[in-house]
This record gives sequence, structure tokens and C-alpha cells, in this order.
Amino acid sequence: MGVLDGVSVLDLTHYVAGPFCTLLLADQGARVVKLEPPGGDPIRKFPSTFGGESRLFLGLNRGKRSVAVDLAKDAGKEVARRLAARADVFIEGFRPGVAERLGLGAGELCGQNPRLIYLSISAYGQEGPLRERRGVDPIVQTFAGLPAEQGGAGPPQLVQGSFLDYFTGALAANAIALALLERGRTGRGQRVETSLLASAAAIQQGRLVWAPGREPLENVRDALGDRIARIYETAEGHVFLYMDVDGFWERALGVLDLEAMRDDPRWRTFPRRHAGRGEIVPRVQEALRAASADAWVERFEAAGVPCAKVRRPADLFEEEQAGAAGLWTEVAHAEYGTLRVVGAPFRLGGAISVADAPPPRLGEHTDSVLAEAGYPLERIAALRGEGVVR
Repeated sequence: MGVLDGVSVLDLTHYVAGPFCTLLLADQGARVVKLEPPGGDPIRKFPSTFGGESRLFLGLNRGKRSVAVDLAKDAGKEVARRLAARADVFIEGFRPGVAERLGLGAGELCGQNPRLIYLSISAYGQEGPLRERRGVDPIVQTFAGLPAEQGGAGPPQLVQGSFLDYFTGALAANAIALALLERGRTGRGQRVETSLLASAAAIQQGRLVWAPGREPLENVRDALGDRIARIYETAEGHVFLYMDVDGFWERALGVLDLEAMRDDPRWRTFPRRHAGRGEIVPRVQEALRAASADAWVERFEAAGVPCAKVRRPADLFEEEQAGAAGLWTEVAHAEYGTLRVVGAPFRLGGAISVADAPPPRLGEHTDSVLAEAGYPLERIAALRGEGVVR
């Protein structure tokens, strides 16, 4: 049982942001129908080390039903409109204007279903001169300046792992929850919008602060992009050592056998240490080469200084803490067998609600979903024969 039991979601998104949004909704009990083109969501075929569909697709689409339909055909558009008339939430990830040209715009769908919550996820937003520009996570990251700060004193560095997509999906799920709450009060749905650009700005709330009457725009930059707290090399492996703030600084110097630096007046405050990082970082690095990453983590943790060994993401599968936190769930896939995947990332009332149906095969639920929408079996067969559905 989840807080969204009974809520039906029609998902016309692909790649990462939209599917992560609907995965979060599915984990709370929403019935998600993933409307895919006949060739499937493109990420099904992304390069992957898994011998089947990509890990990216399998991880993001648990708990959903797949309907394959060709929206280029009039009958396919009618299928989508008919399903939207029964839905509580409609989510699309097209460039602005595309849904309207397909006859699936907010005006038309909300007109036929006034309780519908219609969410649009785009790259740059629904308005403005760049509204129709194509954009994906790394492009919008770059546009919003994230690589310039991520690289610190070095060259620009992209944040890998589609983090902007995931953050956008989380914001979208939050917005849908708010819209559902509002609908409970008013009885009416509404248009909801978010974008990768809005997410890129939101994730820089503590960086994008400008007092135009007091400072030039050039002053608006991240002073902590290059700091003493960083990844260091050890005798075996690497660690991230968080040692530059007051309290951690003094303890870390004791662990590193660099106590003489503690009394240096140049470095008694965090701002002074930050200014002197060009001299401090090499001395810390030299000291850390004396032992392995595992040994340093043990020493720093004993002293109360945050430190972590750099590991592979897959190492989490064997991490006791990850299991104790309930991060995993297992689903039984008809082709791939048991898949261990990430479950819901939060708990409500101490319980974890997880959609435990496996990621769907392409068009696996076309017949059952269309039948629920009132299509006779003969008509479903005809649509398949016409290439409208798969």
C-alpha cells in the first residue's frame, strides 16, 4: 500500500528525468502506464555492460506497464487521448509545441478531463527564446555553468551520471504531489511545468546570489570549488578527506602527524586556510601517501573526521549499511531472472513502499491496458494489424 494507491499516471517520457519521476510515483502506489513508440524508449538500447536491455532502462522503469503505440498515426493519437481521459496524471517530455501538434496538448487533454494534472518536462522551459532548443543533461549542465565550477582550479568538468536529470525527475514528482493535494481541495487538475534549466538553477541556490547594487557580476562564483577538502591519493586507493572546517581541521592534523600546522597563525581560520590551500594541500597529500585508503578511513573515523574511500558504485551491493538502510529490492524479470535494483529512497511512517513489478518488456501490457480502456479485443487486433500498436 502506498499514499498514491488508485492514482493513474500516463507517462509519455523517455531517457531519465521523466522515467525517474514516474518511478518515484510508482513506488508510492501509482499505476503507471508507459506509452512507448513501437521501437521502445531509446534508453532500452543504450550501451551497457548488461547482456540485454540497458541497466539504465531496467533501473528506471520498475513497476510500470508498457504500451507500444505509434503516435504518428491518427489511431495512435486517439489511443493516447483515450488513455489520458481516464488518467489522473499525464506526463510528457517533448520539446514545447510537439504535444500540441500531436493533439495531446494541455488545452485539449485538460478540456476533456478537467481533473487531469498535466506535467511537462523540457530542457529550457515552456517559454522564452530557447524553448524549442534541444537539450539533454550534459548540454543544460554546460549551459548553466556547472562544469565551470565543478573543475575547481582545473579545466571544466562535467558531473557524470545524469544527476541533473534525476534532480529534475525528483522535482517533477514533488510538483505532482502538490498538484494532487491541491486537486483534493478544489476538485480540478492543473498544468505543471519543470525543466532541466530550472533544476540547474535550483541546485545552485547557494551559488547564484547576486547583489547588483553592490558588486559586479564577475564576483558571483563559488569560492569553495577548489578547496582543501578533496580527493587525495594514498598508498593504495584514494580517499575524500573533509578536513578544512574548524574542528575537523585540528583533529585531522593530529591524525596526519602535522600538529605543527595547527599553531600556524596563517591558518587559524577557515578563510585563511582556504587562501593558503596552495601550500596546505601538497603537505596533506604527502602525508596521506604513507598508508592505504582503508587504514586512513579507520584512523580518521576514530578521530571524528569525515573520510571515505573512493569506491565503485557496484560496491554498494555488498555494503552492510546499504542493506540495513533498505536500499535494495528484487524483481523477477521473465527474461533476465532476478534483478536486484534500488528501491524507494525514502520511508513514510517507518515503512518503505516499493513497486515490485519488473521493468516491462516493450508492449507487454498493450492488450490489457487497452482492454481496460474499453477497446474490444477485435479492435486491439485490428490496431496491431495496422501497425498502430505493438
